[in-house]
Amino acid sequence: MKKTISAAILSAGCMLVSISAHGHECSSLQTVESLAVGAVPESVTADKHGNLYYSNGNAIYKRSTNGQDSVFATLPIPVFALGVKVGKDGCVYNTSVSLDPTIPGAYVWKTCTAGTIAQVFATLDQSGGPNDLAFDDDGNAFVTDPFLGKVWKVTPQGTPSVWLDDPLLDGNTASPYLLFHSQGVNGIAFDEDKENLYLGNLDYGRIIRVPIRHNGSAGQPTVWVSDARIQGSDGIAFDEDGDLFVAVNGQNKLVRISPRGRIDVLFSGDPLDSVSSVVFGRKGNDRDTLYIANSAFLRTFGLQAGTPNPALFKTTVDSKGLKLP
Repeated sequence: MKKTISAAILSAGCMLVSISAHGHECSSLQTVESLAVGAVPESVTADKHGNLYYSNGNAIYKRSTNGQDSVFATLPIPVFALGVKVGKDGCVYNTSVSLDPTIPGAYVWKTCTAGTIAQVFATLDQSGGPNDLAFDDDGNAFVTDPFLGKVWKVTPQGTPSVWLDDPLLDGNTASPYLLFHSQGVNGIAFDEDKENLYLGNLDYGRIIRVPIRHNGSAGQPTVWVSDARIQGSDGIAFDEDGDLFVAVNGQNKLVRISPRGRIDVLFSGDPLDSVSSVVFGRKGNDRDTLYIANSAFLRTFGLQAGTPNPALFKTTVDSKGLKLP
């Protein structure tokens, strides 16, 4: 299914000049992995050993620290693997969605051994389309469903329940931003103290903040940031300074939102192509490296003109990524 075209590290040019305590810093976008046309690397994550994992078709691939790619897990049904994260137990978890109404596809999958068939960890509402996920310190998985406008909570034992269902999480059914389907709540990330859960609303270009009550339930969600520059917001990730990095799908942008809500566009246009996911490296000197997935979704499925450019990129930022559980 997957064919590597180039694994070279290629500079894409300096597009961001930032002023920090260290002076002027120039960050370039670099190619980590270029994939064959037809691939759809929707999500990327990292483990504490420095390996990357990314979803592509109905499989999860592993890219080791020495640059070798291999199939880590295969889903046993013809569905799309979407969000992928590494749990506290070291196993790899991913969501899936079916675009065929005759095939159930709304699952969370779990894989603990490389090169095996993924196992169903949780079965969700089959009328939905689970997308991204994040873990709390207790090993609970919080899963967004942009089709249903809900956030699920899945216990370490695999028991799901609806954690949050609110109109702020709904998509725009009258005018879906990515054309093929309305999408509300999508990207998901905890803040440093796990006091709030941040959620992106793709169709409306919003970041929603949800306080977490002492008993673990959801507080009242509010709009933290709303801006046309983040319409199409997909995967999100925090750094240790409280800056939120957002992959803006449909606009081919990577943006940074400060703790006060200021938006900086870091990269825009080529080579970004339906950028869908961001994650910080988790090991040593890699923690200030931000990895970015080019899903190339719109061009691959003919919803946007041009030749698809599915790929993984990386860039160096001013601070380290927030540690994941």
